[in-house]
Amino acid sequence: MTPTNAAGSSGADPTHLDPRTVEAYFLLGAQAAFPLHTDPQIVMRILPQQEEIELLTPAAGPDPDVTALERLDFSRIVIDGGEWFRLAVSARDMHYEAYVLMESVVDQMKGGAAFRNAVSDAVHSFKDLLAGRRGLTDEAARGLLGELLVLEHAIDALGEAPAIEAWLGPLAEEHDFAFEGFDAEVKTTKSESRTHLIGSETQLEPEPDRPLYLVSIQLTRAGLAEQGFSLAEVVARTRARLDQTLRAFDAALQGLGWRSADADLYRTRFQLRSTPRAYLVDEAFPAITSGRLDQVVPQRANVVSVSYRVNVTDLDPAVIPAPLDDFCEVPA
Repeated sequence: MTPTNAAGSSGADPTHLDPRTVEAYFLLGAQAAFPLHTDPQIVMRILPQQEEIELLTPAAGPDPDVTALERLDFSRIVIDGGEWFRLAVSARDMHYEAYVLMESVVDQMKGGAAFRNAVSDAVHSFKDLLAGRRGLTDEAARGLLGELLVLEHAIDALGEAPAIEAWLGPLAEEHDFAFEGFDAEVKTTKSESRTHLIGSETQLEPEPDRPLYLVSIQLTRAGLAEQGFSLAEVVARTRARLDQTLRAFDAALQGLGWRSADADLYRTRFQLRSTPRAYLVDEAFPAITSGRLDQVVPQRANVVSVSYRVNVTDLDPAVIPAPLDDFCEVPA
């Protein structure tokens, strides 16, 4: 069974379809398949139910790289024992534009271009159509990874419900965690020194009568190391530990900009460069806070945003209470 016969050929001339004809095929609601070329064999299918247009051609050469594109999906499939490339474009709200994109791929293949090159050139020409998938920034992804490592440990120590309740990072509160006896601000870096970005003057300002600890996590690339982990892997294994709080966890991730559909964007695997350390944020800690700025900055109200980096490498780490006492290094 060829791809054309499997879909049910329409019998229309597929050389070029005008916008009205393309729209008519989507309105019909039934799949329509068009053989477009014989050497190499190329079949286009309009899939109204999925709001997609797809191209099928026998697999030859390297795969195209469309991972970071929102509307394109590529896979290899088996038809009659042979391997085929399948390229699909989401045509929702832009049926004809999606058709023209696929037509561009076909035209270049007819001219002798390899499938990968044809897709690459078409993508470049239609970059406004194909909105890039925007994952978290590297800084935000590392920050979330560090928080999840702490959350995993808290789940093991406290159980899922108390751990999820203590995790305040997704709620845009001043500190990432509020445990029973203290608050914790988690900072994660890839640098050899424990240098961390502090995003505001309130981030390292303790609440009244609440000890605040900065938890410093250092990561390094893991390569193929068995103990390595990617952000996607940590999200997946954290979800696997949850039952009654799974919905709250997923909502929290979504609020932080994580989308499960983008998990494949987070391929970099890390491992701990060192054991995490905790630092008590007290009067001697080098923090820029609202209270300190109020004392020294003239017309303080006009300073509307503060961010800075602090290097805690040479500071003395502190003993942090449970449940993070065995997550962080115990000072000598």
